Amino acid sequence: MTVIALGAHSATRGGPDTRSEWKWVRATWVAAAFIGGVAAWLVNGSLDLGRGTMLAPAIVGLFVVTGVGLAETVVRPRRPTGPRTASLAPRRVVNYLPRALTTAVAGITAVHLATLALTTASASADDMGRAGRQVAARCGNVGNGAGPYPGSFYSIPLTLLLLGIGLAAVAALVAVVRRPRGFANDDVSDDVLRLRSMTRVLAATGAAVAASHVGVAFFAGTALLRLDCQRAWMDPAGFVLVATIPVALLLLGWIVVRIVVPGALPAFSTAYPAEMR
Repeated sequence: MTVIALGAHSATRGGPDTRSEWKWVRATWVAAAFIGGVAAWLVNGSLDLGRGTMLAPAIVGLFVVTGVGLAETVVRPRRPTGPRTASLAPRRVVNYLPRALTTAVAGITAVHLATLALTTASASADDMGRAGRQVAARCGNVGNGAGPYPGSFYSIPLTLLLLGIGLAAVAALVAVVRRPRGFANDDVSDDVLRLRSMTRVLAATGAAVAASHVGVAFFAGTALLRLDCQRAWMDPAGFVLVATIPVALLLLGWIVVRIVVPGALPAFSTAYPAEMR
């Protein structure tokens, strides 16, 4: 993916030709999604007992986040050398984060992490002694269990993968904020483009988390509801988890749109203004 991004960077040297640049940005996205799909397919075939299936959405998400980050930081060409102007205004990540999208991504991330914490704490070993693979309850002398259930057997590798997605997203966001000006004909338009890049990186992160949550909530919720003998919290928790699935799917669709169309781009020419030459 880095080689593809560097090749695109070489192809876009010489100034901000926005049409050519945008084609290479989208090509990097497609390459990232394809490589992520291949990686998810390989992991799905190599990990048993559904762990590969559980990790597949997050694996694709990790590659998409990385691809979007590369497209927004490496593919974009640097300004030509020579006299230029500089702004003394400090740039911080928080100043460019879109409020609605940030709230949505933070919300689904909090719900997802809370779900993983719940399932990890409540899971038990299955009939083969594998820890964290099912949920069980006992009513007097009667007990039963249901699985697969996303306990530690599934949640630990998934949490590590989500951590990797978060680190990739933070690195991309910082790189977008620190990249030099010069992708538009004035500072205002340049900041708008920077906001678009931040939106895509953040949206790709949210898509990875939302897609992962759909699978986790489905298996956790249905396992809890299948139990004949339940603890008091299991039935309500199962209904709540199942109810979050359509919400996560709707959020996923909206976030994917934000990746492709983060907002109307400002109109600008490919020539630098006189004071930037």
